[in-house]
Amino acid sequence: MLRPIDIQNKEFEKKLKGYNCDEVDDFLDVVIQDYELLCKENQTLKDKIGLLTETVERYKQMENTMQKSIDIAKQAAEDAKRNAETEANAIISKAKLDASYLARQIDDEHMKRHQEMLSLKGEIEQYKMQIKSLCANVMKMVDNID
Repeated sequence: MLRPIDIQNKEFEKKLKGYNCDEVDDFLDVVIQDYELLCKENQTLKDKIGLLTETVERYKQMENTMQKSIDIAKQAAEDAKRNAETEANAIISKAKLDASYLARQIDDEHMKRHQEMLSLKGEIEQYKMQIKSLCANVMKMVDNID
């Protein structure tokens, strides 16, 4: 790349009927100044591009980190949901088994109480018959007293 010093140090051959040396020198001075400004501006822009590239890379790394965090959080949420569903299903299954067991116990207890009631009714009937028989015997004895 052409440097401002190269323009400044450039020498041209002098020929008869050539360009006016003062005009060429004045023009080259203007070109040198403008070229120096352009070179400085170009370097400034390159520096800015470098900084912006670094910033973009930093943001890309942050984005990757955030995406990984989001993925981990999603996985953790899915795992928690799956575990909660498994636990809920286990609780429901246990509750159904417990309810079934309790229902059988209640049915068994009901049958037992029903059998006891029938047995007691039978005993009551026997006592009634015994009392009636006893009363009948007492009545016969009372009738025989005359």
